[in-house]
Order: sequence, then structure tokens, then C-alpha cells
Amino acid sequence: MAEAKKASVTFLLIMGILTAILGVIAIGSPAVAGTAVVYIVGAIMLIAGISQVAMGLKAEGWSHKLLPLILGTVTTLGGIAVLAHPILGMEILTMILAAYFVAEGIWKVVASFSFRPAQGWLGMLFSGVITWLLGAMIWTQWPASGMWAIGILVGVDLLITGMALIFVAMTLGKIADKIEEVTTQSEPPSEDAAHA
Repeated sequence: MAEAKKASVTFLLIMGILTAILGVIAIGSPAVAGTAVVYIVGAIMLIAGISQVAMGLKAEGWSHKLLPLILGTVTTLGGIAVLAHPILGMEILTMILAAYFVAEGIWKVVASFSFRPAQGWLGMLFSGVITWLLGAMIWTQWPASGMWAIGILVGVDLLITGMALIFVAMTLGKIADKIEEVTTQSEPPSEDAAHA
């Protein structure tokens, strides 16, 4: 049982280290990481589009066929376009990302004032301002920001996730060691020790 726990903690630690390393690599080469994300999005769109078309073809009656066929065709063409032109896809994703950050930043700033005077409202206000500034920076540097924004954000996310996994693994390892220590201390002495 203890060996299984240690193996799972070790696996979690290795995954954390690998994820953090991938994050550092993505931050170091954001254009490559951003392109990889675009290819993944394009592949997902292509698979989803083909699936919708297949569902539309299997459906009975034109009323059930039409919508899946139209949506599937549009999604498939979108996936092909993204895969054929990853730089354009990265620019479009970056524009969507910038708009999202600007909107989220404004929402956080407005929402933070509704939490006053509760503790932590300044933190939310600060987070909203930073998010808005990040969105504005990506927006004002568009389309050039497409070459770095997605890759750096993915890299930061991977790095933070990796660090979190490492900390969780270390904490679980300490807990497993404590449980093993307590279990060892509470075990009754063996028969050989009792006869001695």
C-alpha cells in the first residue's frame, strides 16, 4: 500500500517537472508553442466538423440533416483553413484572446467595487487592471502579438501547473511518510519480540 502511494507521488512529481520544463520551453520559443496550439485547435475543429457531417448524413429527414451538415461543413472548412494557414489562425486566436482579456479585466474591476469593503476586493481590482492591461497590450500590438501571446500564455500556464503538481507531490509525499511513521509506531510487537 505504502509502495503504491510512493509510486503515485513519484509519478506526480515527474509529471510536474516535465510540465514545468515544457512551460519554460514554450516561454522560450512562444512562436513554436503558439503554432502548436493553433494546429491542435485546427485538428479539433476538423475532427468535430467531420463528426457533425457524419451525424447529419446518418440522421433521418432533411429537418434533422440540414443543421448538422451545415455546421459540420463550416467547422470542417474552418479546421482546414486553420491547418493550412497557422499564422492567420494564430492571429485570429490572438484577437479573440485579447478581446477576452479586455472584457474579463473590465468585469473584474467593476465586480471588485461590489465586494467593498470586504477583505480581498483590492486584490480583485488589481487582478482586473492587470488582465485589462494584458488584453490591451495584446490588442495594440496585433497582429504581431500573434507570434508571442498564445505561446507565452500557454508556457506560463504549463509552468504554473507544473509547479503546482510538484508542490502537491511533495505535500503528498510528506503526508505518506507521516502515515507510514504513525502506522509503524502503532503496530503491535512481533511474536519473536514478545517471547524475547
